[in-house]
Amino acid sequence: MVSRLNPCFSAMAKTEGSANKCLDCELEDILEASHDGLFISDGEGNIVMVNSAWERICGIHRDFVVGKNARDMVAQKFYTESSVMAAINARKKVTIMLEMTRGEKIGQKIMATAIPIWGEDGEIKRVVANIRDITEILYLKDLLEKTKQLNEIYAAELEQMRFQQLTRNCDVIARSPETRRVLEMAAQVAKVDSTVLIIGESGAGKEVIANAIHRLSQRNEGPLIKINCGAIPENLLESELFGYDSGAFTGARKQGKPGMFELAEKGTLFLDEVGDISLNLQVKLLRALQDHSIMRVGGLKPVPVDARIVAATNRNLREMVSSGAFREDLYYRLNVVSIEIPPLRERREDIPLLVQYFLERINKRYQFNKRFSPAVVDQFLSYSWPGNIRELENVIERMLVMTEDEELHVRHLPAYIRNQALPLEGGMVVPANLPLHKAIEQVEKQLIEQALKKYGSTRKAAAALKLNQSTVVRKIKRYNIAVCLEGDKTQTCFEDPRLRI
Repeated sequence: MVSRLNPCFSAMAKTEGSANKCLDCELEDILEASHDGLFISDGEGNIVMVNSAWERICGIHRDFVVGKNARDMVAQKFYTESSVMAAINARKKVTIMLEMTRGEKIGQKIMATAIPIWGEDGEIKRVVANIRDITEILYLKDLLEKTKQLNEIYAAELEQMRFQQLTRNCDVIARSPETRRVLEMAAQVAKVDSTVLIIGESGAGKEVIANAIHRLSQRNEGPLIKINCGAIPENLLESELFGYDSGAFTGARKQGKPGMFELAEKGTLFLDEVGDISLNLQVKLLRALQDHSIMRVGGLKPVPVDARIVAATNRNLREMVSSGAFREDLYYRLNVVSIEIPPLRERREDIPLLVQYFLERINKRYQFNKRFSPAVVDQFLSYSWPGNIRELENVIERMLVMTEDEELHVRHLPAYIRNQALPLEGGMVVPANLPLHKAIEQVEKQLIEQALKKYGSTRKAAAALKLNQSTVVRKIKRYNIAVCLEGDKTQTCFEDPRLRI
């Protein structure tokens, strides 16, 4: 075998015995077999040998580099940095990233790890550098990052498309994160038959979510039967829910009548305002949920039923359980999965979409072509909507029906909305229809007043508000806030003499 390594290895082989010759040949084969480039120098950085992989990666023939100093290769700008010289200078293992700047491999990115080999005298005898071409790795990394970004974009687009499809199927107006969360929960629970309890204020959209659960479920081919438990007298509600047999009571049909449970067979039964059911009827409802069967009024045998139960309430059932007004076992039977719908005032991002939806629907119903001025929508956004979506719809219909103008302005709003002040956090209030800079001043004044009352001095109030004391004093004077200011020589007093700087 003809050696392609540095002549010093061949010279060593000539002067050693045959055993050493075999060892050198074996070492040469091992070095040449390495897929990584190998670069060996002495303790001064003079290049002793390189292997074929180094030639391939760097694009430089070994005859050119062997015998040169590693420092010279950098000086002649073959590559940007020498790991060998870095290891000699640092006197430890060094890993660097370098780039080929000359030759056929210009632009090639390389990772080099140089390891010093120490002699018995404590000096560096050899430095072995392992190099790897990472151009392709960096390219793949960059490609992976771009692919990841594209995947995130596609995932977001798919999520948006899926959500749009979801809202179209459910007739739900959703822009705010709160509403989206509710709809996502409805879509998730629709996949199974678990009983659902929907909690929310009156008019918040509990029935809409119940519709969504039914339409997205496997039972969507079956009926959706709705009953408002709070709107039916107790003596009639039992027969409405469970039905009755012939002769059950005076005036009963001869053939009897199926109840809501039976009518919802293979579908969904929506029990609205379930918190209004009497304790006596709660027992029978619990039995129906447990046994999946009902007993008609006046009946003698149970009737099996297969209906998915969705209940809703605007009452705090947990408090009702504590007070004994609602059965604990029924509460837990209904509350397998609970979905809480936030009031409209906590999801104001939905208001413009809801306004547009109701405006288009009412215009189409009455063949109007009316529109709202931007100021009206702003007023809608500032109102607290205690009646939630139902109140919003009623207000919009009233305005459209009772106004002749094509464009509706703030003056067309009901007085209680037009004149309402917008409450803020911490008990602060900003009157409606204020320009923005005036509203900011109102909030600023109230914050300073509250801080002064709480802390009793401008110094402490300034610290709490993260302001300079001089700024607080200046604003007290500007807004004429009730406080005593003590200067070096004078004292300016307003309403509250207890407050001092």
